[in-house]
Amino acid sequence: MATMCSYKRIAVVGTGGYGWHFLQALARSNYFEKVRAVTRKSGIDDKEKRARIRALRELGVEVVEYEDKTADAFGQAFADIDIVLSAVGLAGVLEQIPMIDGAIQAGVRWFIPSEFGVAHYSSVWMPFKCPLAAKSTIEQYLAEKARPKGLAYTIVYTGLALDYLDPRSLGLKVNKNAATLVGRGGTPITFTAIADVIRLVVEIVQRPKEMQNRTIRYAGSTDKLRDLVKIVTKSDRGVNVKIVCIEEAKAKFCELARQQDMQAFSIYCRLLLEEGLGQINRHGEPLDNKLFPDICPEPVQQTLCRLMKSSDAELEQIKKHSAKRVATAISVTDGLGQMHHPGTGNLSDVESA
Repeated sequence: MATMCSYKRIAVVGTGGYGWHFLQALARSNYFEKVRAVTRKSGIDDKEKRARIRALRELGVEVVEYEDKTADAFGQAFADIDIVLSAVGLAGVLEQIPMIDGAIQAGVRWFIPSEFGVAHYSSVWMPFKCPLAAKSTIEQYLAEKARPKGLAYTIVYTGLALDYLDPRSLGLKVNKNAATLVGRGGTPITFTAIADVIRLVVEIVQRPKEMQNRTIRYAGSTDKLRDLVKIVTKSDRGVNVKIVCIEEAKAKFCELARQQDMQAFSIYCRLLLEEGLGQINRHGEPLDNKLFPDICPEPVQQTLCRLMKSSDAELEQIKKHSAKRVATAISVTDGLGQMHHPGTGNLSDVESA
């Protein structure tokens, strides 16, 4: 049997979003013998994805496309791979179950699910089934079903990446020096910039002996939204700040959810953040920053100042990709129906960013 140090063949599922960043960094690390991108077969009209695939191949990344999201299809895609790193979006979290089964079939030894971001904590304010609950389902499946069959795993939580999700989704209007707050914005939130998430994950996959079968919590910084508002508005006196009370936001969420308006999801997320569910160690779980002393994370204040210097075109690009990630069929609640993206439209003051 191969030794622990021979984890040198890695596959990343997904070529967009974090997957794109992971694949570039892994290919340039010169650590792995094989870096493979595993992705759904692209349509002839998907020019953006086809361009990404060409760019990855130029970096030496092997690309394998699958048609069906089945264990057999993933098993074939993971042939001769040691590590599978999943980078699917929120709506695809449960699709990792056949992915995990395929990894077991293929003899993969280590699986890292797409848990990046916030952990799943239950909400008291919004007592509905949260999309993040799927993360707990995957974690349980890995621990109870996969690990006994020889597939190790690592859960990685890094909080929010302000330069990935678009600050306007949090009500921070960086190009207008204005903000909309749901609540008072005084609840701590974990933030980690994209570059630091990438550095962290690339280091984790090179340290299997220490990192397997555990949860890693890494925070670039922990800050309150109202302090970020002061940076955006360049004032600590509430200038250009609209405050929406919690009950008003809840009512707006219910109204939009019944209309199956995707903007309900934005309000829902901001309510969860104000409740405290945006902190990856809400229950006092220890952070693991000390395990990665070579990473000097960018504080979120610095990330925000960097974004404020970005051009309108750069901000629009962030907005475009952020909107594409959330404009998918996500069940926000059990009682208020399936959410879907209805197309473009005007937003109310509550959720407008």
